[in-house]
This record gives sequence, structure tokens and C-alpha cells, in this order.
Amino acid sequence: MRRVTALLILPLLTACDTPPAPVVVLDEPEAQLTRTLQQVSNVVELRDGRVAFAELADRSFLYADLATGDITPVGEHADTIGPSDPAPGKHKYPGYVFRLGGDTVGLVDFAAERTTLWDDQGQFLLTLDRRGVGGHNQPLAYDHRGNAYKEDVRSVLGGLEPGEEIGLDSLEVLRIARGDSLADTVAQLKLPVWGQGRFGEQMKMVSTIFSGRDLFGVLPDGSLWVARASDNSVDWRAPDGKWSRGGGRPFTPIAVPPEEKEMFLDRLRAQMTRTGAPAGIALSYPFADQKPPFVAGATNPAGEVWLQRARAFEDSVPVWDVVGRDGKSIRTVEMPKGASLGGFGADGRVYLLLRQPDGRQGIGRYRLK
Repeated sequence: MRRVTALLILPLLTACDTPPAPVVVLDEPEAQLTRTLQQVSNVVELRDGRVAFAELADRSFLYADLATGDITPVGEHADTIGPSDPAPGKHKYPGYVFRLGGDTVGLVDFAAERTTLWDDQGQFLLTLDRRGVGGHNQPLAYDHRGNAYKEDVRSVLGGLEPGEEIGLDSLEVLRIARGDSLADTVAQLKLPVWGQGRFGEQMKMVSTIFSGRDLFGVLPDGSLWVARASDNSVDWRAPDGKWSRGGGRPFTPIAVPPEEKEMFLDRLRAQMTRTGAPAGIALSYPFADQKPPFVAGATNPAGEVWLQRARAFEDSVPVWDVVGRDGKSIRTVEMPKGASLGGFGADGRVYLLLRQPDGRQGIGRYRLK
């Protein structure tokens, strides 16, 4: 890791009174897994320094030791897991991992639509019974009391209770207490603008591509943040429900060029062809003129919000802005070309998924100092 002068990012910022945040470049990993993988979900650090992750391509749940290179399968794959089947110690499609506190690791199973808990030795503990609460999408965020947080996608996709209206401009963030079958609304997120899309002869309402949307995250103490795409601000909700509003942060709008729009449509057309659509099917999508200030978000153990900047079409260097609880920028983190953020660990450790020349992924551990 190295620091560079903030003058290097001045062209990226609009004029403001606040000095730019320092830039940290993650260029040299302190450890790297010797084996490469196909498609890693995300990375969670265990208390002893090992890591947990899901390998999406072969549908496995793994613990790995970067020091020795050892990789240990956790649980047992099952081709089918019925809604009423407890299937202890089994998983169908491991899709996301998280730390619940102490030595407990959570595994979100996208195919079985359930979440299971495991200890740091890979022993199955229990299954969280939240099937269908606020829709079938599984929560990906938890506080250390076991409360789960998720977006209520029913308000967009349908499935609400009779008489409730479907909205296209925003959705709710739900908090589900452990063992409860009810959910509280704790935040509202602004969604991308909707428009008309064409698929052959059919016209449908679709989300505008590259239109910004709000993101949220949760801290272990139950604090919640919402990043606002409209002005690049970060708002905070304290555990007692009190909100503090962050000020808008400067960013440079990035135009969406015609070649990027065409590449998106070509990829979508190829994907539809693989699923049976006629070759060369007519497609049209609404595109935003400019990209939003951020495209992804995460929370590190220090309670800082990481927001990935939108990039120009041919730029493959990921840049993340780190924001504190006061809504102000703390630092800017530049990652290696083609890398993606995998997760965080203690003492400033950051795990990156490193793209290899053959298209596979490596896991590297870096440290912020």
C-alpha cells in the first residue's frame, strides 16, 4: 500500500471549500491465496485470520487459509432442498457469506431461499427461519443482535398484501427481528428512473440503465446508512431511530458514450439468445445520459462507508470513496486494475478479488495503514 498526494485527484472533483481526501493505493498484497477460483461471492474474515466465501461456479461453501493455501469445503451440497426440509448442514446454491458476531458465519443460499449459520470450524449450527417475511429475497445485512435487513422488492416486483400499492420510484428497507414473522420499515431508498424497453415485439417498463439508485448498509450496533445517488450524500440512522443527514459530496459526472450502450445491448442480446430468444432480436433500452456518483457500497469493521465510483467506459481501475459517520470523505482508495472488493478484516485488512489473465479470480489480502 502507498499513499499519494491528493493533488492527483483534483481533476476528479468539482470546486469546493473542503480539501480533497487523501488517496491510498492498494498495490502490493501482504498475502494471496495460491489457488485461483472461478467466481467468488464475497470474502469474510474469520477470527483466526482464515477466510470464508462461496464459490458460485461449482456451488460450494469454503474456508481458506491464505498462509498455507489450504481450502476446506464446509457443509454438503444438495441438489434439492424442499421448503419443509430442514436439511441440516446442507446447501443448494451458496451465494453470499457474512459475519453475525463472535465465531458465527452466515451463509445465504439463493436456490433454497434460506440462511444457515455455521461456526468457524465449519460446523452447522442452525437455519434462520425467515422464509417469505417481506418477500422471498434473503437478507444480506445483519446486526449483532441477529436483526436482518433487506429491501422489500415486493413493492416493485409485486407480491404485496391486497390493497397495497406497487411503487416504481422507491422501496423500503425492512428490519426483521430474529425469530419474528413481522418486519419494521427503517429506511426508504430512491430507485432508478423507469422507462420503456423493447424486446422483439414486446414493450415493457424497465429500469433506466446507468440511472442512479440509493444503497444501504448496516453496522453491528444496528446503525444504518443510506447513500443517496441524487447528491452523493450519506445519511445515518442511529439504533434509536434518529436520523442525521450528510451533506452532498462533489463528484464529476461521467457521460455514457454510444459504444457503451451498444456493448450493453450486445451482451443482453447474446444472453437472451442463449435462453432461446431468436438471434438478432430487436432490443432497445432507456439509458441515462450520465452515470451516477457510485455503483456499489460496503461497510468496513471501523464503521466506514465505502462507495465505488462510477468509471468511464474504458477505465478498469476501481476507485472507492470512504465516508465517515459525519457524512464527510475520509480517504479515496485505488485498487489494482480489474480488481473488485471482496470484503474486510480486522486492523485495516481489505480483501480483493484479483482478475487473472485466464479469467479466473485470486484472493489477495491488503492492509490500510
